[in-house]
Amino acid sequence: MSNIHTGKKKIEIDITDAQLTGSGGLHFVSAMAHRLGLPSLLAEAIRVKQRKRGCSDTETLLGIIYSLATGNGSLRDLESFRRDTPTLSIAGLERAPASRRAGEYLARCTPADLEALLQIVRTVSAPLYADVCAREIADRGYVPVFIDGSEIEVTGRYYEQAHRGYSGRQQYWLHGVFVGGLWASQRLCAGGGDVTADWKAQLDADVRPILSQLRMRPSGNNAEDGTPPLHDQQVPVWVSTDNAYYRKECAEYFHAQGWEYSISVTSGTYKRPILRQAARKDASAWHKITRTEEALLVTHQPADWSRPHQYVVMRTEWDGTQRLLFPRHTVICVSRGDLPLAELVRRHRHKMGMENEFKGPLDALDLHHPPCLSFIANQVFYACGQLAHLLLRAVQFRLLPAADHRRTIRTVIHDLIRTVARLVHTGRKVRLLFARTTWRLDWIHHAACQLE
Repeated sequence: MSNIHTGKKKIEIDITDAQLTGSGGLHFVSAMAHRLGLPSLLAEAIRVKQRKRGCSDTETLLGIIYSLATGNGSLRDLESFRRDTPTLSIAGLERAPASRRAGEYLARCTPADLEALLQIVRTVSAPLYADVCAREIADRGYVPVFIDGSEIEVTGRYYEQAHRGYSGRQQYWLHGVFVGGLWASQRLCAGGGDVTADWKAQLDADVRPILSQLRMRPSGNNAEDGTPPLHDQQVPVWVSTDNAYYRKECAEYFHAQGWEYSISVTSGTYKRPILRQAARKDASAWHKITRTEEALLVTHQPADWSRPHQYVVMRTEWDGTQRLLFPRHTVICVSRGDLPLAELVRRHRHKMGMENEFKGPLDALDLHHPPCLSFIANQVFYACGQLAHLLLRAVQFRLLPAADHRRTIRTVIHDLIRTVARLVHTGRKVRLLFARTTWRLDWIHHAACQLE
């Protein structure tokens, strides 16, 4: 009988002078930031510091953005980031702020500084729209736009403008707009307000100007990066929202922009006249759309609405494998009824996948908890979080293989950004060396070739 060795080999602990970093992929984030002109934009537009002492405005904000891009959502993480010399080097920074200094800096920002930072966000995100829209049109035939909000947990009594929301908890409210996988707009709002926030102002400032000017490339002019060819016309947009946006002003706004849309109708009051119409239809009006669901189309004009709308009514007698005592109905307000019912349902149900996009900034960047007591400081911090998210998407769309453009931000951070590398200075050259055993060495090779 062979012996079974259960002991572990003794490992000696020592120190090396090699410049190692656990965030080797941050080099690609920094390179993309410079390609999009982010450092120059910050240097020109942000003037918070009065003295030329310590970290500059640009160094402070870039330190926060790059730290967030590695998945560190706490200001306390800046302490390890600022002392990691190789990581600072590959990020193109000579220094980064301490956590306390960064918090004080954010608290000194004004609403004018926040608006300047949001304008930088618009400038940085604009070039990425074409990449996102081309991919979505190639996959779906339209560009999905999703509008929603998410509760931001707040613990303690001293957070400025934190109030009880509909859940009964102290909160802020983060309202966002996603264009495909791109976090196109965000506003951190005070707690206890309308869950739709100022949706129209966000679309007018951050999304509509870019989408309205974006044109598809003429057929045959293929992009060098493999992006599908586009046509010389406005991109087709499909907006999906929940019941909170079932309002006359929302439907008219989407219609005025030439956007198609679908809106969930879950309120019993709003559903009642629609379900009454559906109940009067005979059995031949219902069409099978899935194995357990059937649907029909009805027309209804809500009170005070300027024109009638069409509604997809779905019913099912099944909840998984269990049969229901009474059929369950689902109602969706749609802007067009010329598409097959199954296609209308499929487009709207994509909203459930888009809801997961909020997991990108909240979970992957660890933005669930605001770091400051000052409300304006938290608003600036979340604007930095949006910039970090945009840079990660830029790396994904422009440097990674096309087959990986559907990966989540969490995957990009864990498999690319948090990759161990060694920084080597040889003569006048600086080399970043990755191990052959790196999990996604193909990503690193592809990204490096794209930068070249």
